[in-house]
Amino acid sequence: MVDLIEESSHNQIGNVSAEEMDELLVDSDGNDVENLLLNSTGSIGRVNFVGLSVDAAKKYVFSDLDIAYAFYNAFGRVNRFSIRKFKVGRSEIDKRILWQTFVCSREGYRIFRWVDETNRKRAPKPETRCGCVAQMRVHIDVGRDWWYTTLFQNEHNHELVPPTLSRLLRSQRRMTDQEIQRMNNMRDAGISTTQIYMQFAEQSGGFENVRFRRTDMYNQIEKQRQLMESDVTETLKYLKKRKKLDPKFYWSYEVDNNSVFRHLIWMDGKSRVDFEVFGDVMAFDATYKKNKYKFPLVVFSGVNHHLQTIVFGSAIVADEGEGTYIWLLQRFVEAMNGKRPNAVITDGAKAMKLAIEKVFPDAHHRLCGWHLLRNATSNVSNPKFTQQFRKCMLGDYEIDEFEERWASMVNSFGVKNMEWVETTYGIKDMWATAHMRGKFFAGLRTTSRCEALHSQVARFVKSGYSIKEFLHHFRRWMGLLRNNEAEADYYTSYGFPIMQTQVQALERSGASVYTREVFYLFRSLLLKASSVIIVDWRETSCSVNYDVRKYCELTRKWVVSYWPGSSEFRCSCQRMESFGIPCVHIIRLLIYLQITELPESLILKRWTMKAKEAHIRLEQQGSLVGDGSYESRIAAMNDELEGLPFAACGDLSDFKDVMEWVRNKKAELFAKHKKNREGSSKSAGEKFKTWTDATSKESRDKKKRRRIRCSRCNGIGHNRRNCRRGDEHNQMESGDEGGSEDDDDWSSQTSEEEIDEMDFDVTIANQKGKYH
Repeated sequence: MVDLIEESSHNQIGNVSAEEMDELLVDSDGNDVENLLLNSTGSIGRVNFVGLSVDAAKKYVFSDLDIAYAFYNAFGRVNRFSIRKFKVGRSEIDKRILWQTFVCSREGYRIFRWVDETNRKRAPKPETRCGCVAQMRVHIDVGRDWWYTTLFQNEHNHELVPPTLSRLLRSQRRMTDQEIQRMNNMRDAGISTTQIYMQFAEQSGGFENVRFRRTDMYNQIEKQRQLMESDVTETLKYLKKRKKLDPKFYWSYEVDNNSVFRHLIWMDGKSRVDFEVFGDVMAFDATYKKNKYKFPLVVFSGVNHHLQTIVFGSAIVADEGEGTYIWLLQRFVEAMNGKRPNAVITDGAKAMKLAIEKVFPDAHHRLCGWHLLRNATSNVSNPKFTQQFRKCMLGDYEIDEFEERWASMVNSFGVKNMEWVETTYGIKDMWATAHMRGKFFAGLRTTSRCEALHSQVARFVKSGYSIKEFLHHFRRWMGLLRNNEAEADYYTSYGFPIMQTQVQALERSGASVYTREVFYLFRSLLLKASSVIIVDWRETSCSVNYDVRKYCELTRKWVVSYWPGSSEFRCSCQRMESFGIPCVHIIRLLIYLQITELPESLILKRWTMKAKEAHIRLEQQGSLVGDGSYESRIAAMNDELEGLPFAACGDLSDFKDVMEWVRNKKAELFAKHKKNREGSSKSAGEKFKTWTDATSKESRDKKKRRRIRCSRCNGIGHNRRNCRRGDEHNQMESGDEGGSEDDDDWSSQTSEEEIDEMDFDVTIANQKGKYH
């Protein structure tokens, strides 16, 4: 005999003799019932539970308790009731489980103190317990190491659910590991939980065939979040994984004296290559509410040879102080192997300005034109002043003419002594075209591209994301950004533009050199070249100077110098130096001299189809190979598996063979991966405190504790997972809300002849859809 210890105070099971046990394990003819041993969920699937009698059910034996539970649960599914685990008996010697009871989920009664509780935050759940006595009890055969049934009672004192609803019973609802993985994959792709559930229904042949509810998906998501280690640890793990996949991946972080995580900067191999090629001009700006801690997101961006916005690097910082930006820019230079941009565009924040002066001392710092106009409007509050200020800022004037216009403007509006006007004039070399002529800014005058980037990021990330979740979805957005570049590469290399000008030889030369978008800009200048004429010329010892004026306009003159020996051209407007594309004055001279091919001196490589040619090998050795290999293997396997279910399910024998092989292979691989995960180090980040500790105590003390509010019924004190309103009140989750672009198109407020036609921010970037 074996002494038993029960884990509840209910009736103790009686002792079972060896003779009674043996009687249970033979059939009516006295033969062993080894064929009734169930040792897998697959073997349970072969049992016909329809009309299964109590005596027949007691003849089955089980390899372990999980199989016994699965057997009784399958019996409950056919007979339309839910089950749960109940009493358990253990050995006094080693506490080993010797017997286990499974009962109908409606067994027993609710504890009265929960029913009578008055201080409730939410309504009580409906009563389901009614004292049902249906149960199954299994006992272990120590000698044979299997479990047999000692009690099987199938009388219920309540109505059973209709057959069509048995799938909704609690014990019948479950998500397999494969379904959880599929759900996670779709969530990683930004698909809403409701849409994922609909996808499961579509693949299963209808909602009635899905073995779980949408609420179960929310519960699983919450469970995964609770099991996840601290955000710092998960973030560091994620970054180390990225580094392993992409040898060129760079990341750095800073902690304070209390080991609190403060700042993080990262960039992958492709971003570093992009900066090597296009890093002569860089813009950066900060935005908020892109993560659960409300830390600012800083994106370093530029423009590539397709006039598309590209990202050089990104950072999450705890504040926007001067010290923070100094640390950020120093790490940026470190990541780029000491290379610094030649020009920087910001919104004019003082902390940014001071940091740029210290880390990028030789860079030309330009202030965002849009922010300047906004400040002009808020400080002077006169729309006519703002219009005149804009002309001074963007007008293509000589310095003397700019000074005259400025003096006339401030005097006529009576703002000469206004502090903001004086301060702005004092830094005119950071915003006035007249004072910035000849400095290369790749056609950028505003941080509007940064604003557009922030707007697009909002479509992929939510304010409630942890840092690790943010990094993952930010990478998804980067993938879309780079796919646009790949499409532009294809568009440029596929086909050849149709010539549309009267100087087709020169036009064809530009089409064979520039990317498609830059060529379109060049062609527009070819068409405008007819609006200027050459009125005079003078020879020097080594060059020829040509005077160029607008047709029928003698008030302005530009001088284009030409060196025949070296085929060099230089115009007094300096737009070639500012933008890297020949101005209309130089183009007019090319036509006048009947030059049919663009000289090398007028071709800036960063705008050509071969801009990245020297870095292709470096790029291939970086993120494009390592970082994408995992996703590429998944895609390749999906391609190979496509059509397999249709081929295997046509014949029952083929179906069984394929299913058995798949189960065995999955079990083998899952066991291998589980072992690897258990053996991996969990020490990363343990010495750091959570991101939330980075916020100041003062700011935390000012915040009131947020009350939990249900997104389903709008009630307080619970969330949608435990809301009792029912699924009929569920609202379909809407798609991601995309940020809107700035509709204040101030590029149209000034006459065309006064605004530099080579300003990409004005002519290209502000057009809807051009922010790729």
